[in-house]
Amino acid sequence: MKGRGHNLRKMVIEDLFNFEWFVDPVISPQGNRIALTRMVIDEESKEYRSQLYLSAVSENSEPHRISSGPRDSTPRWSTCGTKIAFVSNRSGESQIWLLELSGGEAVQLTTMRHGATNPTWSPDGTKIAFTAKMHPADSLEQMYTPLSKEEKDAQAKYKREHAVIVDDMQYRSDDFGFFDGLYAQIWVLELASGQITKVTDGSFQHQGFAWSPCSSFLVLVANRELDQDENVGLINLWIASAEGGELRQLTHSSGPCGSPVWSPDGKTIAYLGHQREAYGATISRIWLIPAAGGEAKCLTEEFDQGFGERMYTDMTRTAGASNPLSWFPCGDKLLATSNHHGGIYLYSVSLTGEVLRLTPGERHIFGWTMDSEGAELILGWSDPLTPGVFSQLCLKSGTEKTLFSTNAWLAEVSLSPCESFWCKGDDDWDLQCWLMKPVDWEEGKKYPLLHIIHGGPANMYGFTFNHTFQVMASAGFYVFFLNPRGGLGYGQEFQSGVNRHYGEGDYRDLMLALDYAIEQHPQIDSSRLGVTGISYGGFMTNWIVGHTDRYQAAITEASISNWVSFFGTSDIGFSFCEGQHGADPLSDLEEMIRRSPLTYVQNVVTPLLISHNETDYRCPIEQGEQLFVALKKLGREVRMIRFPSSNHGLPGSGHPALRLDRLRHFMKWFTDHIEVSGK
Repeated sequence: MKGRGHNLRKMVIEDLFNFEWFVDPVISPQGNRIALTRMVIDEESKEYRSQLYLSAVSENSEPHRISSGPRDSTPRWSTCGTKIAFVSNRSGESQIWLLELSGGEAVQLTTMRHGATNPTWSPDGTKIAFTAKMHPADSLEQMYTPLSKEEKDAQAKYKREHAVIVDDMQYRSDDFGFFDGLYAQIWVLELASGQITKVTDGSFQHQGFAWSPCSSFLVLVANRELDQDENVGLINLWIASAEGGELRQLTHSSGPCGSPVWSPDGKTIAYLGHQREAYGATISRIWLIPAAGGEAKCLTEEFDQGFGERMYTDMTRTAGASNPLSWFPCGDKLLATSNHHGGIYLYSVSLTGEVLRLTPGERHIFGWTMDSEGAELILGWSDPLTPGVFSQLCLKSGTEKTLFSTNAWLAEVSLSPCESFWCKGDDDWDLQCWLMKPVDWEEGKKYPLLHIIHGGPANMYGFTFNHTFQVMASAGFYVFFLNPRGGLGYGQEFQSGVNRHYGEGDYRDLMLALDYAIEQHPQIDSSRLGVTGISYGGFMTNWIVGHTDRYQAAITEASISNWVSFFGTSDIGFSFCEGQHGADPLSDLEEMIRRSPLTYVQNVVTPLLISHNETDYRCPIEQGEQLFVALKKLGREVRMIRFPSSNHGLPGSGHPALRLDRLRHFMKWFTDHIEVSGK
């Protein structure tokens, strides 16, 4: 165990308040400083706080604060390296602010009606592009003045007294709740004059964007289909003039495009995307397309690994994120993140499609930035014993040195390391697993085990820090988790292996892996097992307790129990069912019933805690309610806990007080039903 000793204490639930998270590193043009966002939870108010910090690019550097918050984020260097644009809510709404590093107070640059985010400097340093939402009824004049208290009160009164009119299937989202009529538009601020130009228009959500090297154009991401209900995943790239006007469609993809970046010579745009060959389970590849227009070319077609970044962890890292794709300054290759065998790493990709991994070790690269010469990388990374380290990697020599580490208080805590191993799943597929021993583990004693199942299914467990897992190990449990088929990081066949086969090979993968862990670790007590999972992992938990009684307790979280009702109540249900099952209740009701855990509810004898969130629109709370009522009617041991004002992301980014309450309920349920002490 890390730091095991008589004076070390165990990890506890309340340690959530002790964590600090540095995120979104951005290196200065001179290459000697890094701007970051530091996030913490204020223990008194139980609210998130974030401020901007600067760190020197040198060993044993100590980041120092340069902003006061309460919620500052997304620092972006000016091209001269003397100023930082950032997002702050200090005026009430999130707006763009500018900080002169030579001294003085930050200056507010925008006063947009519904706030502003995502500041991005033009290469010539004269303009800042940003995102601001707009209602079709808003005039341009109104857009430059924030909503007054009277206007906000009037809007709240209108909502209380009028019905919500729904004409489209995409009328709500787990990210923002019920659609408020606001559409994300791209704007450009001319710094010298203060003039703001609206670049995009229409009832469409315009997403990520990037400047052209000449500072005259932007490439942006949007689904601008007139019938978006029928074209949910049809997201293309568009070219816009920084002066406004008609957009030019660049790609004509049958799937999603994203993360566009302009080549240094301005001739080519690289982006991530796919053609939905395996629907939502398709791995994302790197594409190139001429900026002037033409045919898109897949650069990594022969590389059976997706690009982007996705790792399940309860470490809060929501205040900005590194772009998963970037050009090297020389323009002859790209830099990209990718999930691989439980880790997230950086790769170089040549224009001929040659892929080379750049970052060693078994870890989770959660943030990165490259210097202007393309010679050095600044990495923010985590592993199972370390929430956050920032280091400098020399690409020529491959040497890496630590700049600073976070959360020094963990030196006083006894942590459980992860043992990674592989076993055979169903169909002889290779499965990667992890096992954490109880913190007080002793030779010769037997201990209970908690089996944790990730959501997605296109997600991944791996080499990263999890507060929840450490709490479970500190309470006396083995903690066991793996990536069954459907997860990221193992190629296209593996990632799409659960499509149209939910509850089949994935269920057998989970059971075979558990059998192997018990066989290889005789100190696991097979008569004291618990299982839990969230989202798809909640579906699998529901499926498991309906098909076996080998677990002594179970917790299902934000789960799916009934695909028939999920189709019409989830924000993605009307497309997800077809994509994952090849059917929906309209085309094959019998198949949807057969795939639903609720169908097997009479088989459930395992004590079950159902955890659900009141404003979860991804897996709506009615999914948990149906299961709860059915089990109560059958006289089974079941309890339901409901978290107010919380969406699908509660465990990692929800209100801190509710995150603590959730974990307290979870640990009590398991310890009430499973004897913990070693035997």
